[in-house]
Amino acid sequence: MNIRINQLGYTPSMRKTAVLQGRPADTLQVVDGSGEIVMTVPISPDSAQIWGDDVYSADFSALTQPGFYVLRCGDIASWPFSIEERPYASCLTALVDMLYYQRCGEDLRPELGGFAHPACHTGPARVYGTQELVEVTGGWHDAGDFGRYIVPAAKTIADLMLAWQWNKDAFVPGLTRLPEEMRYELEWMLKMQRADGGVYHKVTCALFCDMVMPHEETAELILCPVSTTATGDFAACMAMASRFYAGIDAAFAARMKEAAVRAWNFLDRTGPMLFKNPEGIRTGEYDDVTDEDERLFAHIELALATGEEKYADAALRALETIDRSAAPLGWADVRGYAAIEGLALTGKAGSLCREWLLGVADSLLARINAYGITMTESLPWGSNMDVSNDGMILAQAYALTGDMRYRIAAEQQLHYILGVNAVGYCFVTGFGSKRVLHPHHRASVVNGTPQPGMLSGGPASGLMDPAAQEHLQGAPAGKSFIDDHGSYSTNEICIYWNSPLIALIAALS
Repeated sequence: MNIRINQLGYTPSMRKTAVLQGRPADTLQVVDGSGEIVMTVPISPDSAQIWGDDVYSADFSALTQPGFYVLRCGDIASWPFSIEERPYASCLTALVDMLYYQRCGEDLRPELGGFAHPACHTGPARVYGTQELVEVTGGWHDAGDFGRYIVPAAKTIADLMLAWQWNKDAFVPGLTRLPEEMRYELEWMLKMQRADGGVYHKVTCALFCDMVMPHEETAELILCPVSTTATGDFAACMAMASRFYAGIDAAFAARMKEAAVRAWNFLDRTGPMLFKNPEGIRTGEYDDVTDEDERLFAHIELALATGEEKYADAALRALETIDRSAAPLGWADVRGYAAIEGLALTGKAGSLCREWLLGVADSLLARINAYGITMTESLPWGSNMDVSNDGMILAQAYALTGDMRYRIAAEQQLHYILGVNAVGYCFVTGFGSKRVLHPHHRASVVNGTPQPGMLSGGPASGLMDPAAQEHLQGAPAGKSFIDDHGSYSTNEICIYWNSPLIALIAALS
């Protein structure tokens, strides 16, 4: 099918644009569930050349009547889609439920069928290079492996808190409620802090295990050294969460605020301690080249959580010197969270953040391609995270200004994830007509069926795994994807890939 549409559908008020690879006719027909042609729309006469195709578009935004439809162009038809008020509700619930499926250290409930398993990784972890044992059970497995890492955990939690802040009414409880699920991760993060305030970077085994269920990984757990990137992210995340939970559980909120202050004090007296895997450790590194962005994020969140002038002053000084030409929402670069959360600061700091965020949103608008996303020449590992991140920035710009250009562009990022892309996949497992069936996720491989509600990493143009090297040689950037569990660079899953999509759907719901 080369008529690309959002396979989960559209709300009545959305701009709706199909993308066609080729132009076999001048018009596109909208056909309802009874087979009746309800609308005919023109296909653009001009094409955009992208990723080896001549791409055309057709706008069917005038279709607002709820129902089920397909688009037809000659003998070619799109996948079916719906027009309804809440087309993404079940997908949003599944995306949150994925976090429950990723729980470590707990028996997963039997109603999960093949994904139920006994508690895993329940023993203490040894601090690298010592014989000291620390109890760090809990939290979420990070990705298709069973490691637990502070830096991506903080990104995940920040996204989820923003999602709830932007639109808590979008969330229908599934296996758990979002605040309850976030707390499971936060409780684990608290265990990762040393008495002096520093935060261990990660807890994993020395090596990635084979394709087994979580409770079948029984090698020694190792706590890797403290880093200032992990400590900065932890400080920011705990301060942010202390405000989030203040009205839910005051005692828990106070614990997190105290932990955030201890982490900030550690940073204040410590220079950069950037993480590299120590000898013998081969699991995810989550390394960085600077901790300036993590420190800025921590300054802003401590200022908001405590109201103390020293944190606000530190935030303003950092805002005046940090590079504000981009606002990434990544695990390695958290400037985007500083920009978004800094909007709540008073005076010059808040003004700088508003100017920063809107400037970045405008730069995103200028780069949007024929598929609606901002990346064309190359797509990185986890490109679908970047697409969702861009959507978050654009949605926030819309919330600040009411400018529909930002809203439409934010919606385009969602449409891309759910089907308007060069390979025609809905990238969330369990959803869409052309869905991902073989993600790089150990439990899914063992069970022979994909766990639902996981966002695949998506096209990555660097040929960074053996499966990609075998099957994707010469593929253009947007088509560098293979639905194969061996392709961890294009088809792995991560908690911090789900989380920005959760935030984007919440913002647009």
